[in-house]
Amino acid sequence: MIIFGNYKAIPLLASIVLLITTYFITKRIAQKRFAGIIAVIILMQSNVFLKYDTSVAYTNFWILFYLLSLYTVYRFWPLSPVSYLLSIPSKALTILFLPMSVYFILRSNISKKQKAITAGISIIVIVIGVIVTGTEFSPTQEIQEEFDSNEFWMGFTSFSYQLRFDGLVILFMIPLITGLFLISKSGIRNAESIMVLIAGILLIAPILTGFTNQTNQPYRFMPLVVFFAIGVGVLLSKRQVE
Repeated sequence: MIIFGNYKAIPLLASIVLLITTYFITKRIAQKRFAGIIAVIILMQSNVFLKYDTSVAYTNFWILFYLLSLYTVYRFWPLSPVSYLLSIPSKALTILFLPMSVYFILRSNISKKQKAITAGISIIVIVIGVIVTGTEFSPTQEIQEEFDSNEFWMGFTSFSYQLRFDGLVILFMIPLITGLFLISKSGIRNAESIMVLIAGILLIAPILTGFTNQTNQPYRFMPLVVFFAIGVGVLLSKRQVE
């Protein structure tokens, strides 16, 4: 407020950087600028993105730092765990993204030594994050005494009504997954990584509601929208090299 005169300035800056990062990671994966442009357009038209792009309470820093951790795997891999660590205090939910990150790292085209180091450090970072944040959850975030099967199964459908205003995502999610699966059969490893990232977000929703007292809110599906946009960009690009 002192610097910009508006509380929404910093959240808007995070959203702008998120768009830029989405462009560069899509361009890096598909090796086409066209793919990055398509991904940015898809993300910019998302109702969820437009709803929270200037939100002070629910900023996009957490998904920004996490996406940067994936992008830096290719550009400067030692920074990947650092960016991942920054995402945890932004949103502790990113702790559950660890399996997706490890898979993304292992399927990248960096050397085996770099994969092992990056994946190992990421796991250590998450362990530290769990230890640091484990005692700081509010009562609404505490793990339930018993597993709630009803909430667990309802979690699988939560994205459909939480993203009901994102018709593009709802209508083309299955076609996108099918398309990514088909091009992954041609040896395009990054297509598999994107499918795992999308599937991970969809699975986290029932895990969150089934094992904790938390509820699935629309802003928690921001990573799904981002990965959807990246997937569309990769799928529509004519040249796939990885």
